[in-house]
Amino acid sequence: MDEKSLKQKLLNGKKTERVIFAVTPEMKEALAAVAKDRCMSVSGLLTALAVEEINQSKDVVSAALIDVEVK
Repeated sequence: MDEKSLKQKLLNGKKTERVIFAVTPEMKEALAAVAKDRCMSVSGLLTALAVEEINQSKDVVSAALIDVEVK
């Protein structure tokens, strides 16, 4: 799966799942500062970072996405 197709697969469609994790106040503040500098929300920043990381692991992710489609 090429980068564009993978990104479309990950970002298009109804968002029904949530990922929740704990961070320190310092990390929250740092993320907010980076997001503000890039004129985006913290959620958008985290999504962009996740997509970038997933794109670097295409072989693992592609197999997982194919498995999800089959189920």
